[in-house]
Amino acid sequence: MQPHGTPMSVRRADSSGAPVVAERLRILHVVLSRGFAGSERAAAELCNALSKRHDVALVVRRDHRAPHGASIVDYVLPDVRIIELPARWQTSDRLAGIVRDWQPDVVHTHLRRGTRYVARLAPAAAHVCSLHLSINGPHYLYADGILCISEWQLATIPPDYPGTVYLVPNSLERHPRLDPGRVRALRASFGVGEADFLVGGVGRLVASKGFDVLVQAFERAALPNARLVIAGDGRQRGRLARLANDRTTFTGFRHDVKDLYQAFDVFVCPSNYEPFGRVIIEALDAGTPVIASDADGPRDIARRYPIELFPRGDVERLAAALRVTAARGRVRLEADLSEFELSSVVERTETAYREVLALKHGTGYPGVAAVRAPVRLQAPPGPPRYLFSPVSGPGGAGELMRCLIIARELRRAEPSADIRFLVSRTAVFRESVDFPVIDTDASPTNSTRQVLAAIAAFHPEVMVFDNSGRTSQLRAAKQAGAMLVFSSRAPKLRWKAFRLKWMRLLDEHWIVFPTFVTGGLTRIEKFKMGFFPHYRVRHLDTLFTPSEPGERAGWLAGRGLQPDDYVVFSPGGRGEGHLVADPAELFIAAARRFVERTGATAVVLTGRSEVSSTDGPAALQLLPRVGPDEVQHLLAGCRMVVCNGGTTLVHSLAHGRPIVAVPLAGDQGRRIRRAARRGIAIEAPRDAGAIADTATGLHGDAALLARMRQAVEDMGIANGVGEAVAALRMLAGVSRGRAA
Repeated sequence: MQPHGTPMSVRRADSSGAPVVAERLRILHVVLSRGFAGSERAAAELCNALSKRHDVALVVRRDHRAPHGASIVDYVLPDVRIIELPARWQTSDRLAGIVRDWQPDVVHTHLRRGTRYVARLAPAAAHVCSLHLSINGPHYLYADGILCISEWQLATIPPDYPGTVYLVPNSLERHPRLDPGRVRALRASFGVGEADFLVGGVGRLVASKGFDVLVQAFERAALPNARLVIAGDGRQRGRLARLANDRTTFTGFRHDVKDLYQAFDVFVCPSNYEPFGRVIIEALDAGTPVIASDADGPRDIARRYPIELFPRGDVERLAAALRVTAARGRVRLEADLSEFELSSVVERTETAYREVLALKHGTGYPGVAAVRAPVRLQAPPGPPRYLFSPVSGPGGAGELMRCLIIARELRRAEPSADIRFLVSRTAVFRESVDFPVIDTDASPTNSTRQVLAAIAAFHPEVMVFDNSGRTSQLRAAKQAGAMLVFSSRAPKLRWKAFRLKWMRLLDEHWIVFPTFVTGGLTRIEKFKMGFFPHYRVRHLDTLFTPSEPGERAGWLAGRGLQPDDYVVFSPGGRGEGHLVADPAELFIAAARRFVERTGATAVVLTGRSEVSSTDGPAALQLLPRVGPDEVQHLLAGCRMVVCNGGTTLVHSLAHGRPIVAVPLAGDQGRRIRRAARRGIAIEAPRDAGAIADTATGLHGDAALLARMRQAVEDMGIANGVGEAVAALRMLAGVSRGRAA
């Protein structure tokens, strides 16, 4: 499959110099997600508006409704033809038939799944995709045109992308002002009078939306005569309800959400990850003051509109902002939002369609007049350069594997990227690094001479230090023009990134462990950050390669494993198990006893380069060293996990698996006890018989397994690899912009 078009150009799609609209177009939109959130709303509004001037069809999956019943098809006009696809089987073949039979001029895809399917088809029609989130796969780069919804996304498009890039924000359908009686009635329905203060939030109740931060900040603010109302639904609703006080109301999914904005005295968008921020624009349209996190989308909006930003995840700063806003009383705003109005967005989108058609098929295509030559984006020659410097050596391999996971996802998103690794010659899993390796005699922290030579020769645009680095190394990378990221886990490992001399040099600090482990930022850390506004902290629960269901099913079937029918025993590397002589041998012995008692299948990740045949039961599988992708397949498909208290514990939680955890290193006991107090893990001592007893008891207790799975789901622990990749690409764009 070859990408189409001319070398990349960035365009603000507008009417000046646009092609002449002379004919109706046949436009096929593809949305293969479920439910109805911001991306689906944007697609529905666009379909409706385009259907007034063009032939429009919308392809959806058959199970398009969310558990609460909402679906995009409920929001499109009768003029838009709805075509359903099988959700899982023969999806690609059916979609190919629709494209062939319907013969669209333009196929417009939304979100990852639909874009991937259409990219594989390589249709004769012009393929345009909306970048609602980030470039989380190479399929976006096979589209003829990309519509970015926010300015920060422009910097993440590879300079050698051969199509055309447009800035087309999400649309806003202006909502009429309600009469005062309707506003009073809405407030009264939540027990709020005219003299009370109503704080509002709207969105899906998932971890990335950060509503736990809003709930805690509202309680911390202790506003008199105040109430918090959160409209939306999602898998975190139960957890949030338990976290909230009796002055908080969860409304569930609401069809009248645009009415609610006008009832709020302040609207809060607390998202950890927010590519655009449609809810912010809707709140401003209602005249409601807005407080938002400093995620990428809200930061772009804040450059032009009066919204107050607070650091993501910072409960204290949000609580302080709520107090200040409440002290002002009920204030209404007026903002010129014409750039987001639906008519403007439709005009920009039509311009993009016709220019992409002209570039792909020539000006003789029906309805397409001559277009001006694209304006080229100046960029440094060659692909973007990323250098990873993780701690590595003969002990643990967590940092190296974490960087390898990020790098592989980065390569999928940006195939042209030049990615290299600094790795010790004695590193465990060194042979797994499928990128160019720059050898160091010891871990990079202790190999400064070789690290400095690598920086001077390679000139990275982004450099990632994972629990590694010295001041001289950071300074050399910064002088070479690189943007710098430091990645850490527990507080005792992140202290050096909060030294003043490092805070001056670093651009981002990633804390890669859930807050129930790290405890969040300390007051001293927050105080220091006030002196370095460029220094950004990202909280990423964990990082791993996503396990695609189709690939997982094939991989498991090849090993005779059925989903939810086996138990994973994972001792981790030696560096994560220094309290026992041989963690693998301990877990093999425990797994053997577990199989003998239960008859269930047990898979042991030995971490060894080779495994000898065992005379144990047939249901016991001993696997040699496997790659991170295969580990995630095993964790995602198993019934439960027996592991140490390291990285595997968090990966298993992100997959929603109940856990028996064994403390094999000094810092793991406290971590496991914290997990046990939350009902998401059971601790077992470092004894093969005791481990087998604990695992056997949990395996046979269906009610306890169900409770633990629910507790894990309520924790909302998420994979942050997509956000990490987007951040690296953004930093590379900043580095190139400075160089230009």
